Amino acid sequence: MSYKRLTIAMLVAFSVLRLAYLFYSPFAISPDEAHYWEWSRRLAPSYYSKGPGVAYAIAFFTSIFGANEFGIRIGAVFFSALAGYVLYLLGEGLFKSPRTGFYSALLINITPIYSIGSILMTTDVLLVFFWSLTVLCVWKALNDNSGGGWWYAAGLSGGFGFLGKYTIALLFPSVVLFLIFSKREKKWLKRPEPYGGGLLALLAVTPVIYWNIVNGQVTIRHTMGQAHLGGGTLSLGPLFEFIGSQIGLITPLIFAGLAYGLYRSAKEGLKDGGGPLLAFFTGAPVLLFFIFESVRAKVQANWAVASFITAFPASVWAFENLYGRAGQSGKRALRVLAVLGISLGVVGTIIAYFPSIIEPVAKRIITGPPYNRVTGWRELGDKVSEVKSEMEKNGRVFVASDTYQITSELAFYTEGNPVAYNFNTGGRRMNQYDLWPGYNSLKGYDAVYVKGGVAGAEGVVLDAFDRCEKEVFTVYRDKRPLKEFSVFRCFNFKGLKEQGVDRY
Repeated sequence: MSYKRLTIAMLVAFSVLRLAYLFYSPFAISPDEAHYWEWSRRLAPSYYSKGPGVAYAIAFFTSIFGANEFGIRIGAVFFSALAGYVLYLLGEGLFKSPRTGFYSALLINITPIYSIGSILMTTDVLLVFFWSLTVLCVWKALNDNSGGGWWYAAGLSGGFGFLGKYTIALLFPSVVLFLIFSKREKKWLKRPEPYGGGLLALLAVTPVIYWNIVNGQVTIRHTMGQAHLGGGTLSLGPLFEFIGSQIGLITPLIFAGLAYGLYRSAKEGLKDGGGPLLAFFTGAPVLLFFIFESVRAKVQANWAVASFITAFPASVWAFENLYGRAGQSGKRALRVLAVLGISLGVVGTIIAYFPSIIEPVAKRIITGPPYNRVTGWRELGDKVSEVKSEMEKNGRVFVASDTYQITSELAFYTEGNPVAYNFNTGGRRMNQYDLWPGYNSLKGYDAVYVKGGVAGAEGVVLDAFDRCEKEVFTVYRDKRPLKEFSVFRCFNFKGLKEQGVDRY
């Protein structure tokens, strides 16, 4: 069997396993997924914190499979499979080796941070696909003698990727750096095709630009705040935390292999240009950007996922070259390292999918991050559905919370998928709910108001109703507390006084 067919068979097998996992998933929709699903119910040119790509993807798949967990998440399986095949093509093209392509696709699929992303419908799965596709189009443009049409394809791919996640904007200067440092490819800086591709990318992102003009540039302000472009203090703590998160979520041996691959790509690429140099410049500068950013402020572990995409084929290529130069004892050691690295990735992925298997060893229920983000929501939805149904016997009822995360989960898991509202009680960041029609048109309604943990209702909430009655709802697993919520029955909504929000 050729490596191409082997790669397709492998990706089909991974996809089937993931689809089966989604069908029997022990985990609820995460708050981000639920929020993106809320976007998909109100399709628009863009949204407060992200482009419209993820909303339209969810809307498409839920129109086929229904507004359920499987319908939301099947898109992640689909795009991750496509990304795996594109990565095979990158390995085959950049390093002239179908075998490199196959092992690149294998590695990314057993690396925990990417394999977890392949079952969660977030903006990262779109970023990984469009990033790899754009790099492939650039490589095709460099090697296509028929003209520069692939540059236009690269521009469109990068533009559509921007609609998914804005991080792909870092790919454009990375490609420019590659052209500057590549002696053979520098000629493209004097040709119109790359600039035409850039214009097509700009055309593709006009929905985001238009939406921001209409909505006071809230996305730009939010993104600048998240990137701490307005300042920040220097500290080594966030740097070590960021690097540690990368090593942990990629696994130490695979991370070391990726770093070595980028190093070898730079060393060889700066001499000869070509595929290794493109792999280096579409990975390393992005990783360095987030490393420097982490010195000033906290960088989330998933922000740098794109920086390792071309490092996968680079690492396989570098390993193959190292193996070819090694003696017999060196080859044995490298084989052991390869098997150990792949095994750690597989084990890490299995634990990520089924964390309960380590609970007997840990002698406790796994309740911390990130699993606290995907547990308890189904049970909360059942509880709120029950309370809402009981209250509706005496009048009209709406559902609300003080955070966009809980609000989104309530909208998804409460029976009938009602419109849910995020109360502005002050002291929080602005979010998409603040841009949609609000709750002050619901005067006279009763409400089910939910807060995380054991907490009291804010004064502005208490003032907005005649009275509120609190009940603490606890989610149990194996008769042990897993999560707590404060559920309030509030009567006769009189309107809530608007509070200030941080637009960042």
